[in-house]
Parts: sequence; C-alpha cells; structure tokens
Amino acid sequence: MSELLPLQRLLQVEFEGKWRADLATITGTLSNRQISMLVDQLTWEELGQGIRGAFFAEKSVGVVFGLELLSGERVILKLFHPSQSQEQLAAAHRCLNIVVRSGFPAPPTRSQIFKTEDGITGVFYTFMDGAMRNPHEPIVRQELAQVLAELTGILPHENPTELPLAPTRESKLWSNSHRSFLKLDKDPEARWIDQIARRAQSIIQAKNLPLIPAHLDWGVKNCRFHENNVCVVYDWDSLFAASEAEMVGRAAVQFTAQWEIPTPLTPSLAETRAFIDEYETARGHCFCRKEWVVISASADYSLAQNARLEFASGKPPRDGFLALLQNWESDMLLKTNTE
Repeated sequence: MSELLPLQRLLQVEFEGKWRADLATITGTLSNRQISMLVDQLTWEELGQGIRGAFFAEKSVGVVFGLELLSGERVILKLFHPSQSQEQLAAAHRCLNIVVRSGFPAPPTRSQIFKTEDGITGVFYTFMDGAMRNPHEPIVRQELAQVLAELTGILPHENPTELPLAPTRESKLWSNSHRSFLKLDKDPEARWIDQIARRAQSIIQAKNLPLIPAHLDWGVKNCRFHENNVCVVYDWDSLFAASEAEMVGRAAVQFTAQWEIPTPLTPSLAETRAFIDEYETARGHCFCRKEWVVISASADYSLAQNARLEFASGKPPRDGFLALLQNWESDMLLKTNTE
C-alpha cells in the first residue's frame, strides 16, 4: 500500500483475525491505537519528530512500518520478534554497518537498537526503494547471484559467533514458524517432508566448512531494482552463522519467491543450477566437491522447510515449494554437478 494513512487506520486494514493475533506475538496486548501512539513516541525519542502517516505495515518474523515523518522524510521502523536476542541483533547490525560503509546497497540505520518499556526491541532505517523485477528473467537472476557473491566478499572475515545458527545446524529439525498460525507439529502426512529435511540436516552437520555471516533469506522479495541493478537489499536480521555453501544452496531454490507480481513462485532446476553457476563466476572460482554436497543438501532442506509451511497452511499454491518437492529427488543438485 502506497497511500499515506494514519497508522491506526492502516493497522485496522492490514491486520484482522489471525493476522492481528500474529501481530500480537510482537506487540503483545497493545491495541491498534496504543501501537500507533507507541510508534509516534518512538519517532520523537529516536528521530526528534513525529509521524505524518504510514504507507505500509507488514509482518513476517518481525513487523515493519513504512513511516513518513513530519519533515516529509520517509523511514522504516522494524520491531523484532522476542526470540531474537539483543546479542544476535547487535551482531547483525554490526555486519550491516560494515556493508553500508563498503557502498553495498543496503539501508543505513537511523537509530541505535532500542528496547521499549514493554520489552519490544526495534530500530529505524533509512527508507530505500526501487522496482520489483521478475526473478525468472536471466538478467535479474544473474544480478541476484552476483550481488550475493559481492556480499560474501565484504563479510568473509567477520566473526559470526554471535549470530543465530542456521536452521540446518540446530539440534531441532525446524525453527519456529514466522506465523503464529502455522504450526510445524508432527503430522504423519508430513513425515516424508521431515525425513528429507532431517537427512539434509545430518549431511550438512557432518561437513566441516567455515562459517560466515550469511544472508539466509536471499531472493528477489528482499531486493529492489533500478533498471537491471539491485539498488537495495532488505531483511538484515536474516544474517545467520552458516557456510557459504549453505547460503548459496538455500538462495538457489528460493531466489524466485515473491508474492507481488504474477510469476512462478519457485525456480526450475535449470534456473537453480544457473544461479549457482553465476555465483561461482562472480566469486571467481568453483565450489569443491564437499561444498557441492552441502549446497545440494541445503537446497533440499530449504525446499522441505518451505514445503512444510505450505503444508501447515492447508492451502499450498500449485506452483509452490510443496509441489516442487514432490517432484524433487534428494541430492538432485549434486547430480547436476559433473566435476
């Protein structure tokens, strides 16, 4: 939504029913009016002025508000999920600041990370925008792969130990769902999905590869374009401690996912392989056999994770991850590597 509305009104429009309950996992018992008052208070405390209105509000893991200040400047306010610790967020934003200083297209912070009296953690960012592009266009896919490789070149020596571990490295099979109404409880009908993910997780944990700060929600949904170039990358609290191979395998099967324009949600096998090839070209050397094993397993896990969420929704899309996984063989990407 681009129309400027009072934030209280926008909350009423965007969050009803189960979506309002999902928002409450971050804002607690606060009413829409109280949330609006809190946001205005935060802009005064952190930025020295109030808000004229809001132009979007979205909830995924965290909740994000697009705000126009009284000066006319537009900013982003992100409130984080309680499961994200202060240490993890501080580590992610330390990496973000390094990335911004390097000239990489990422939004600078406009405040320090703060914590309200109600225990809600958040931060303000500069608003940066651009166009959504069709990820199935080869030039868009290539740009996404190249920019990810560029990011890897900026952060290879940053210590990732304070970042959360990648889901593939956790002792439990699934991280908590980003939606309170999508439950990943044991289900006999989903056991086959769980088995694929558990096998992939065990393969990755058995391989000793160095960990880096890795953006694990990489794809067109978190990027905007100016012509054929990425002009901004979002969602920096999606930095995890993972190997480069894990990051690339995950990105290669999810870079097409977005819900704004009518294009297929998932990539073809050829597009997935092309993304990896283009990443290798941008990084300047090829992955070794051990890395390919991890890339393939990470792709399998990512497909299974997204398929499990679609299964939990009860209404999986026809072109979604569940449909793709049903026609996907374990180690399919590894089989495409002819080294």
